[in-house]
Amino acid sequence: MPARPQPDAREVDRVEALVTADDSDHAENWLARCIPGSTWLARIRTAEVLATVVARNPLGTFDERICTCLSLKLALPVPVEPGLRFRIEADDGSDLHASGVVRPWGG
Repeated sequence: MPARPQPDAREVDRVEALVTADDSDHAENWLARCIPGSTWLARIRTAEVLATVVARNPLGTFDERICTCLSLKLALPVPVEPGLRFRIEADDGSDLHASGVVRPWGG
């Protein structure tokens, strides 16, 4: 069996991700809070880093309450690779949180 190639890990301070609110009952509130300029605590591997939403875009015809695309600016560089799962939590005590997966690197 051939060896699997190593993931394309990079230390980055910006992440493009597909993200879903963890609690579907609060998806509307999560979307209302998750706007460009809002800040979140990103939990990526063992790192906890402040993340600012740069952009939010719908994923084709998917309802954003199910999945949306986020561009996040991280306060510090963190090693990630496409497919890595992570979590963001509101930094304002509102108990809103979501799970994401890092999108493939742009060409």
